[in-house]
Amino acid sequence: MTVALQPAVSAEITADVSAQGAQLAVVFPQVRQPFMKVYQTIAKGAAEGFAGPTSEIILDEQKSAAELASQIGDQVVVALGGRGVTQLQPIELTHPLVVGAVSRRMSHVYGMSMIPEESVIVTKLHALAPDTSRVFVVVRTNDNIIDLKAAQLAFNQLGIQLIIHEVEDLRAAAGIYRKVIRSLGPGDGVWIPSGDRFVGNALLSILLQASWKSEFVVFSSNPTHVKRGALFSVYPDNFQMGVRLGELARKVAEGGQQEAGMEPLQSVFVTLNERTSNHLGILLTDDMKQHIDLVLPAR
Repeated sequence: MTVALQPAVSAEITADVSAQGAQLAVVFPQVRQPFMKVYQTIAKGAAEGFAGPTSEIILDEQKSAAELASQIGDQVVVALGGRGVTQLQPIELTHPLVVGAVSRRMSHVYGMSMIPEESVIVTKLHALAPDTSRVFVVVRTNDNIIDLKAAQLAFNQLGIQLIIHEVEDLRAAAGIYRKVIRSLGPGDGVWIPSGDRFVGNALLSILLQASWKSEFVVFSSNPTHVKRGALFSVYPDNFQMGVRLGELARKVAEGGQQEAGMEPLQSVFVTLNERTSNHLGILLTDDMKQHIDLVLPAR
């Protein structure tokens, strides 16, 4: 009797088969606009990146863990926001949890941070304000939002000195800012990083007035600061962030073994204030414009 030999099935094909029929649940808390739109945009990107059936689950704090677990079932879960991660912690999921839209770096989970990679920020600074040689940043002591070592390395590699001031509270931060800005001029910059809790309206006004007078660069991770007069802002491209989270979820569905750890954000938008660039004598070349997604026109 002749026995027909069956072709070997590769691990890649096996993974694809195991992923067929997998469904994705993007879970996020009920929040007010415009924050809800951020989550919804990320969710749309995740659906595209996952390339399979996707649902959205808006968390209800009144819902028990058992009810939420029943709603999720065996779906792959992308949890958005710190509240979403916290509410899912008591639930035993079928697949490893994928986490996104969190500002703090979390070493024990798999996913993506909302914080742009330091090299992305310094690359934008070097492209848009190439004469900048010294940058000051004020951060909270022991805060893990910014990887200070990675930031130092990224700035140094492009010949920019990064001077970091670590402070305990708002009062100390205001004192540092008032002291530092008296010494700044052309070629200097101030970086207001992601997750900043120090620069409110009053301090921002002082900082921007000094920037205009002394002609140093202020750049930020908050796009509203550009409307006020900061030179530019680097902030997340929420849809593309979602696409990457969907891709990570797809890997989980395929059974790939993933190491815990957050990927830094690579996909960003850049908004620039043309009036400020004109005042600082920065002529926007075609090469510079390739780094800009939105220009606020000079008035």
